[in-house]
Amino acid sequence: MKVANNQDRLNELFDSDSRTDSSIADELGVSKQTISAWRNGSRSPKKSMLIKISEMYNVSIEWLMGFDADKTENSVAIVVPDTELFNLVVRNMSYD
Repeated sequence: MKVANNQDRLNELFDSDSRTDSSIADELGVSKQTISAWRNGSRSPKKSMLIKISEMYNVSIEWLMGFDADKTENSVAIVVPDTELFNLVVRNMSYD
């Protein structure tokens, strides 16, 4: 069950960070304006960015998305494919 929105959770994380929004943005590879848009709720991070933020702050994705979940324990496995291996498999697939 959702108990918060990711805007609230992002603000909680960013406010607890001693770094500036510009510094956080640099580490995440986004602009300071993007951080500001996330903070005020006019935009939300993409799924890939939620994963990056959850790893950066060592929090669960479920918690970050606003669910009533353990803050530091993911209940879902995140599988990031090996791009090189994936490309090799796709190149060698037969479409008969």
